[in-house]
Amino acid sequence: MVLSHRRPLTGRAAALACIALLASVMALPLQAEVAPLTLYQRCGRSPWIIIGTVADHDDRLARIKVVEVLKGSYDSATLRVVHRLENFLRERWEGKIEFGPEEQVVLFLKRYDPEETQGTRIPRKLRAPDVFASSFGAQGVFALPAEGQEAYVEAVRAFAAATALEDPTEQEETVLGFLQSANPHILQAGLEQVLDRQLALPEHVTVLMRLVDYDREPVRLNALQVLEQVAGDLESSGRVLPNLADIVDRLKAKVLGSDSDLFRAESLKAVISFAGAAEAEFLRRLSREDPSQLVRYQASRGLVELGE
Repeated sequence: MVLSHRRPLTGRAAALACIALLASVMALPLQAEVAPLTLYQRCGRSPWIIIGTVADHDDRLARIKVVEVLKGSYDSATLRVVHRLENFLRERWEGKIEFGPEEQVVLFLKRYDPEETQGTRIPRKLRAPDVFASSFGAQGVFALPAEGQEAYVEAVRAFAAATALEDPTEQEETVLGFLQSANPHILQAGLEQVLDRQLALPEHVTVLMRLVDYDREPVRLNALQVLEQVAGDLESSGRVLPNLADIVDRLKAKVLGSDSDLFRAESLKAVISFAGAAEAEFLRRLSREDPSQLVRYQASRGLVELGE
């Protein structure tokens, strides 16, 4: 037997080794933390989108009455969705595909292929034109709520149409048009896409400032984040908005308002993005006096970034 002559780590060396090990573990991607796909993303990535009603199901297949085909070609009145095998093959952190009786659903589907399920005892006859599988596991079945169902259907129709556009410019213009929608699901998706793809221009500031007053906080927060992108683009190009003072004053009013601390802190980030050092005194006062720790932190961070 060969004995190791390596000395055990002690003191500071042991502590550093533990920190390094912890950092390496924390750096590993956790599948359970993968963000769910939005409805817009599912519409863009799925070959078939079908609205239907659950007719019946057993422990292997669900039979769906087709109400509307939004994407893909399908002519029959019903289709079947394989779900037992999909649930069996899913990762433990993934949701389970489930169907409720007479449930109204939006299905994001792909062709079912037994060749993809090696080692399983699936009859070859299931390779039929009416047999499909979920494109995204449990996320491929979106149950429409009893209330507000039509708003979701309208949104999915809009997303299917937008993602089908082959001209990138036309698709971007359509997404920017979502910012004017009265449908909250379309509006939210528009903001998320505009933010992710950095599509907003200075001419969109007016509509974005209007959305900062929207009644749903996720919309307000996204609108502020898009405004920050626009402010960054303006700074990079050396341009200034003609009504900058008015915009900054309105944003400062949001910082001092009665909304949530998260919204007030995000409003402050927008103030910093547009005004910078011109509002240093405002930041100093907030960093000392604001009752919210989050807002005080954001003010202090802004001062550090400004070199204060």
